[in-house]
Formats: sequence, C-alpha cells, structure tokens
Amino acid sequence: MKSASQLPSFIPHIITLLYHRIDTSETDSWGICVSVKHFEEQIQFLINNFNIISSGDLIEKVVTDNISEDSICITFDDGYADNYINAKPILEKYNCPATFFISTSFIGSPISFWWEELEIILLHSIKLPDKFWLEIDEENHFYTFDESNLTEKQLLQHATWKWYEAPPTDRCEMFLKIWGKLRVLLIEEMETNMEVLRKWAGLIIPSKSRLPMNDYQLGELSKNPLFTAMHTHTHTYPDLNGKKITFQIEEMLSCKKILETKYGVDSNCLAYPFGKYDYNTIKAVETLGIETCFTTSPSDVYAYSDKRILGRYQVFNGSSTSLKNRLKI
Repeated sequence: MKSASQLPSFIPHIITLLYHRIDTSETDSWGICVSVKHFEEQIQFLINNFNIISSGDLIEKVVTDNISEDSICITFDDGYADNYINAKPILEKYNCPATFFISTSFIGSPISFWWEELEIILLHSIKLPDKFWLEIDEENHFYTFDESNLTEKQLLQHATWKWYEAPPTDRCEMFLKIWGKLRVLLIEEMETNMEVLRKWAGLIIPSKSRLPMNDYQLGELSKNPLFTAMHTHTHTYPDLNGKKITFQIEEMLSCKKILETKYGVDSNCLAYPFGKYDYNTIKAVETLGIETCFTTSPSDVYAYSDKRILGRYQVFNGSSTSLKNRLKI
C-alpha cells in the first residue's frame, strides 16, 4: 500500500460529523447544542447532497478501499436524552443512519452529566459563596471570585461565552479550572468532589433538558436498525490517556457487555472520551477486537487511515448554509 505522502493530491474520503445535543440551552460553553430547527435543516441538506453511511459502512469502505467522495457518517456522543426526544424523529423522518456513543453508567441518571452540572452550578446560580476548595490527590485547591451575586450583564455574558474565548467573568475562569481538575479523576473521587460542589452551592435543581437517556429511550433507540451505539462505561470519569491497560479494558468491556446483553446492540465501534487515548488504549482496543475508534480530532477518513484513531468534525449550531460552507472548506 502506498504511504499518504505518495498518494495523489485528491483522494476519496469520508467526512464524519460529531453531534452532542439537539436542543437549546441557557448556556452552551462547549458549543455542543444544535437547535431542533437547525438540526432538521442540516439533515435535510446532508441527505439531499451526500451519501449518508453508517459507521459499519464506513469501515467496510475503508477496508475495501471503496470510498466515494460524497460519503458522510453521522455520530452523537455521550447519550443525551434529547438525542432520543429531538434527533431520533428527524433521523427517522429522513431515513438517516447515525451512530450513538453511549456512556452506559449514566443511563437513567436523575441528574445531569457532571460537566453539565458543573456548568449549571457555576454559570447559572444567581448567588454562590465567594470561596471554594477541592481536595484532589491529597492537595487542596482553593478558588475565590468576586461575583457572588450574578448581574444581568454577567448572565448574558455566560449565555454567549464559549470555552475557547477569554473568560469574561471570574466564574467562567473558575469553571474551566475546575473542569480540568475533575476530568482526570477516578469515579469515586469525582463523585466526592461533585458532592462537595453541590453542598457548597446549595440546592441545585437538575436541568431536565441536560439529562442522559433513560433505559426505555435507549431500548427504543436500539430497536431501529438505522442506529448503532457504544462509548465507555463511565465516559470515562478520567479520560483514558495515562490509565493502566486493565482499567481501560474494563471501561470498554463494561459498556460493550451492557449494550450487547441488555439492548442487543452489536457494539464494535468506540469513541474515546474527550477524544483522548494512548498506547494502552490502542492495546485495549486490539485486545477486545473493537474494529473502529473515533477521536475528536478534525480530520477526514481515507482508505489508509488507522481505524483505531479516526477523526471527526464537531457540528455547531447554524443553518444548512453554514454547514455547507464548512464542508466546502
């Protein structure tokens, strides 16, 4: 097989799109919400202009070197309930295949995913104590900020702020710092620190629009042959990068077993939590015989692509025209 550098300048490739939430939200720091209106516009545009394929078809085309230049694969990460409520009917309406990467430990949880709950606590709460500390790896991490009481101006700043922009308020800066600390923790330490956060903030009412799928919703989703699914068991509370291979295997295997035995899903496709992986991750994937793995790196899929580290492009909220312009680029 020729190396990538020896191939012609234009090569047939597959574009894989990454969605998270199909809904609107008071804040969307990670830019992961696509409104129902825009999502339908985007799907209609994609169906009319591209060959939409499943993740299984993607692998077959890569293995057989039979890639057409108009192929697009659609994926969803994490397993938000709005995927079932809002995305599923639209995908079925247009007979559009999609892959849903489900974090099985969250199924049926009455509270939001931890990163959503953190956003609600710090960016929505009108009043918070001005000092806070977390104990991580036997070290105390202290945080202070001036905005105990949010003003109308600050609420508007939170509504439009995205993570890659300079934090407009102390709370936004605190949100990014704490997220970075929590992301790498094991599940027990994560839960301990989230409970500290909840008590510090006072009673936080879970946002119904940010909940994960429940058992019924995932069961119904899995019945439709248009849809396939997998992720890891705990998302992972730590990302996989830097973790022991035994831990990584257990994360993948737990999710795989639940999806296969409870929902009848043939889960041979994985998305790395936060897009992170290392040498042990690749070995764990090979050990379990998982064929296809996706990162969050924005790149196309070619016949020569490594099936264990395939790239995806995150889709942002916007009209079909904005998606069309992005795909041109």
